[in-house]
Amino acid sequence: MGVFFTRYNIEERSRLIEVASGKLPADIVITNVHIILPHTEEILEKHSIVVKDRRIAGIVEDELVSKHISEETLIIDGSNDYVLPGFIDLHVHIESSLLDLIGFSKIALKHGTTTVVADPHEIANVLGVSGVELFVKASLNLPLKILIDIPSCVPATDPALRLETTPHVISDKEIEQLACLDNIIGLGEVMDFLSVINSSDKVLRKLKIASEKRLIVNGHAPLLTGRMLDAYVSAGILSDHESTSYHEALEKLRKGMWLYIREGSAWRDLAELSKILLEKSNCELCAFVSDDVNVYDLFTQGHVDRIVNLAIEYGLDPIKAIKYATFNPAIRLHMEDHIGLLAPGRIADIVFSKNIKEIKPHTVISNGDVIYYKGELKKSFPRYYYPEEALNTVKLGPLLENFSFTPRIGEINGTALVNIINVQPGSALTKRTVEELVVEDGEIRCDPSRDIMYVAVADRHSGTGSFSTGFIKGLGFKAGAIAQTIAHDTHNLIVSGWNQQDMQVAVKEIARIQGGIVVVAERQVIAEIPLRLAGLMSIEEPEEVFKKYVNMVEVLHEKYGLNFESYFMTLALISLPVIPEVRITDKGLVDVSKGRLISLVEDVFKA
Repeated sequence: MGVFFTRYNIEERSRLIEVASGKLPADIVITNVHIILPHTEEILEKHSIVVKDRRIAGIVEDELVSKHISEETLIIDGSNDYVLPGFIDLHVHIESSLLDLIGFSKIALKHGTTTVVADPHEIANVLGVSGVELFVKASLNLPLKILIDIPSCVPATDPALRLETTPHVISDKEIEQLACLDNIIGLGEVMDFLSVINSSDKVLRKLKIASEKRLIVNGHAPLLTGRMLDAYVSAGILSDHESTSYHEALEKLRKGMWLYIREGSAWRDLAELSKILLEKSNCELCAFVSDDVNVYDLFTQGHVDRIVNLAIEYGLDPIKAIKYATFNPAIRLHMEDHIGLLAPGRIADIVFSKNIKEIKPHTVISNGDVIYYKGELKKSFPRYYYPEEALNTVKLGPLLENFSFTPRIGEINGTALVNIINVQPGSALTKRTVEELVVEDGEIRCDPSRDIMYVAVADRHSGTGSFSTGFIKGLGFKAGAIAQTIAHDTHNLIVSGWNQQDMQVAVKEIARIQGGIVVVAERQVIAEIPLRLAGLMSIEEPEEVFKKYVNMVEVLHEKYGLNFESYFMTLALISLPVIPEVRITDKGLVDVSKGRLISLVEDVFKA
């Protein structure tokens, strides 16, 4: 069906021509502004912008603007502000903000973002094709332009390996079906790089459909180099957002890949990769992306404006920094005819800032509508009524009443050699170690003195009762238990804690609120963030979600000295069986490099 705002409308264009030639008055005239032109890297001082309907009809000198004004024209005096095109985020998982599309849109727009490319990979793992369809439907009437990438790797592992209980599969047939929806722009990050370089027919069929439907194919190629990188690019995958070092990024650029420079909440690569931007006079294949940004950072630091400002801090020229967040992303999307610059015929996405050395959006126009004026929200956002199946996704079945978190080996007393998941908060990687733990009456005990705590993962999608238990070391968690339904990528229920009672309280609360993050101490819930939508996003107002997030951060910091973000993200990745070295799913411990389940207990020594 294509992207709705790119369709040529004869009546709209006719009115635009009439306004541009001075035969009809404008809807909005913005006067007395300095216009940033990222495509020519210039600033037009003391100019006006003429807007009709949703597009710009003209850029004129201030003294010539009167012929475009009538009594009905809204005149905005820019007061010598700088105006720049609306920001474009080429790759974001909205689910990671903990906000739904409406809440995310409100805050992103406040910070000057007018277009995003969302990869609904997380909700697709929970709800399958209907999750992607839901994203499309919910996005169509919002002032934020939300373009959708079809998730390419659902689930993250081959179901034939039976490493976890996965509720949905998006195959080439589903991709062909979804490609016909409005606002579908691309194929989401192709994470299964091994299948690509091994010429897997399953993956190549997906890439073929993307090519035939003229979808932009997005990559995910951490640490790929040399021949393996050549093979990956040869498949037709021409972007990557996983580069973390200068040399890795430079090689990908030299091989014709778009370098998406990521600066999110958990993964921050701009400091390192800005060296390339400072070294090259102009990086034609570079753009900024957020990937994952949480509600706290959105409220306190911003969205793409935060990335632009950081780039300026690192020494980048402000206009070039703006270019990597506006014009270059538009070129990548083949949409420079519509977005990414302020010029006649383009969508009126206009951001006001007093200064360009530090962008602070105060007035934002999107699609020709004033969304924020001097920081005040001026446009109402339509509500979206989510189907019940999207709001009730925690189905634990018999586990709710009979969930034992303590691994057992018969009725013996003694010790056991146990495979342990070693983590480092803030890092996605894990290590496997074998350590000796006490066994009492058949129960393997955790060990607070060595920071070895219980961890369990349970199927929460279909109520099969499937679950497994194990041990995690190094999380540094000091409260009683934490449970959450954010557990990449399948998003089963994961819970970790020091005793079975607190863990059971946390799980029961998760079931009651139908998804979210719950922290328990001494059998009491001390903080929680309900996430009703697929167990991933809140349907509350963004201010309310932010308030609950801040409360959880403060409670854990003040009572236990904990950094919420580091352990929350670490725990969320413990169940992802595609990142080395060892993970845990509802089926048990997974040796990632071998792609197989391994036993929890290596050996037992009776007392």
